[in-house]
Amino acid sequence: MKRNYSIDLFRGFTIIGMVLAAVIPWSREFPGWMYHAQVGPPDFTFHPDHAGITWVDLVFPFFLFAMGAAFPLALKKKLDTGNYRVIVPGIVRRGFLLVFFAITLAYFNPGNLDGPLWVNYITAILVFIAWFLIFMRFEGAAVKRYAIQFTGLLLVAALGYCHSQVFHHPFDKANSDIIILILANMAVFGSLVWLFTANNILARIAVMGVVAALWLTKDVEGSWPAVIAHAGKQWSWIYDFSFLKYLCIVLPGSILGDLLVRDNEDNTPSGTAEETRQIHLLASVSLLLLVFHLVMLYTRMLRLDLGGHLLMGIAAGLLCRKWRTGQPAFYKNLFGWGFALITIGLCVEPWEGGIKKDPSSFGYWLVTGGLAFLFYLVCDSLVKQFPKSRLNATVIRVGQNPMLAYCVVLFFVVPVLGLLQLRPVLDTLAGKSPYLGLIRTAVYMGLMIGITGFATQRKWFWRS
Repeated sequence: MKRNYSIDLFRGFTIIGMVLAAVIPWSREFPGWMYHAQVGPPDFTFHPDHAGITWVDLVFPFFLFAMGAAFPLALKKKLDTGNYRVIVPGIVRRGFLLVFFAITLAYFNPGNLDGPLWVNYITAILVFIAWFLIFMRFEGAAVKRYAIQFTGLLLVAALGYCHSQVFHHPFDKANSDIIILILANMAVFGSLVWLFTANNILARIAVMGVVAALWLTKDVEGSWPAVIAHAGKQWSWIYDFSFLKYLCIVLPGSILGDLLVRDNEDNTPSGTAEETRQIHLLASVSLLLLVFHLVMLYTRMLRLDLGGHLLMGIAAGLLCRKWRTGQPAFYKNLFGWGFALITIGLCVEPWEGGIKKDPSSFGYWLVTGGLAFLFYLVCDSLVKQFPKSRLNATVIRVGQNPMLAYCVVLFFVVPVLGLLQLRPVLDTLAGKSPYLGLIRTAVYMGLMIGITGFATQRKWFWRS
């Protein structure tokens, strides 16, 4: 199947947003929409009762959505062979590799290690190199490939032993990167759900309903949903029932993936020049609707949000009313899925005190899933309108290597700048003014994008 660069662009924007959110200076001089809605100025403490979302609250669910969209794109051909004995072990292996990644990310974070700073920096760089050996797919015989991977694992183990025994930094497998740990669970459970509902989208929607129902009743004492929710506590370092709620974002993403596979298999013809123009107009409406919802939900103008949502939905419906075949009908379908999810999400938004990322609410799952459909339309329009855009190509390269992009700042950029005594200079600037701190942000982001792009161009892909 031809590679879908629109998904790569989608994922690239998402991972750039993830890293950017982590390196923006925390300052009360900056507006609250630059941070998580529940953790913002002036005190930057967690407010669980604070409802609303910002762009920062979208990057994680969008990444989950992109993961779901990739299931059909990556597994459809394997599924057609019917060789479940190969597919299922591959899914489980991927989950364990991501758990390993989550644990080592947390343990070897140079800010968490207890050794001298220069030792911590060198350790982080060596772990970064070890990840290349573990996650890259090398050519050659199986013995050679496994030997390279084992070498990487051995290096990580040696570094862990050194820091635990020499610098007394205790190892705790329960201490892991929560984002990657959730992704590991979704890689396994989401893939398995897709695998057994690949030809039945209604069954997949039913699974979402079951997950939602279990979540609603998990706290009823003595009930069987409560038993399910509390099962596996001894495995909390690798699994938590609360992670399953994110299937309500991942599975809609898998529906997008199914629609993309079907569109590719049908070899749907492109529309006329006028239809293409209208498709790009629909993408513009999608972007406008996405930004509109962010502003309205953040400022809690809920009635205006619902009214604007319905009006823009009607406008889009009028624009698409004659799109019954070809690419226009396909995009109409995508917009419909997104609009429907957002509508249901807005209906349940007032429940649980309003839309929130932490603890995530029903409205959050559905609204962000719907917005992800709309954002895919925007990305697809950008790819097709500007096929030779250097900016698009740069973001796409990041999206094709998300694991590397996620950790390169903390495990390579920061250590190298620290060893070269350049990081203290950037930190001093940030200490003088939050606006000067944006220089550090720009340096980190520029190097992240550049290094990831360099690796991608040389096909140094990390794969779990």
